[in-house]
Amino acid sequence: MRAFHFLLLLTVPTMAVGQTHSIDDHDLFMSGTVEDGDISINTYFNAIDEVEVQWSIVEAEVPEGWEFSFCFPNCHPIGVEDAAAEFPAASEQYLNCHVYPNGVEGEGHLRMLLTTNGSAQDTVTWWATIGAISGLEAESDSEIKAFPLPFRGQLNLEGIPPGAHIAFYDQAGARIHEIECGSLRTMTVDLLPQGLFYMTTTLNGEVIDRRRVLSL
Repeated sequence: MRAFHFLLLLTVPTMAVGQTHSIDDHDLFMSGTVEDGDISINTYFNAIDEVEVQWSIVEAEVPEGWEFSFCFPNCHPIGVEDAAAEFPAASEQYLNCHVYPNGVEGEGHLRMLLTTNGSAQDTVTWWATIGAISGLEAESDSEIKAFPLPFRGQLNLEGIPPGAHIAFYDQAGARIHEIECGSLRTMTVDLLPQGLFYMTTTLNGEVIDRRRVLSL
């Protein structure tokens, strides 16, 4: 797994409102299975004034074997992780990421830093999940609901069987939080750190539900 971390990412990216540009979405989520050749999702960079934009990938945490490429606004080959472009005023520019899992299951994310006119900085992050089967198939037999996904601060749970036990595990398999549900069927979890986790629900010693949840 590759990772490139910069101190500037310790702060939440902000944009000067009402100035040169805007970005539709700063966090994008995509998923697929090991049978997919690639998965992708896009947002848009909106140039209000004429601008020059430099971009680079400042964080890449993906499983070994994955590849990725970007379109902004033209598509670059795999391996290109920085470039620059000029956009006219009042234009909408396509901003896309492709992930090629190459048959490897896992989760990862890619973070792009965009610098507009040499000063204004934004980040766009793509979160990707590749499973052996689709998430909908994995959860189709369960009445448990977890929302919103992704979530910030609080995760709401419904349909929990009385007496169930819920545990949250990080991607390394370490348990980070657990709940004994008693007779509750609805609850709120608010002690989870940021990250991608596995939520496992156990009843009478058997796992009845297992899903991924993302805390922002």
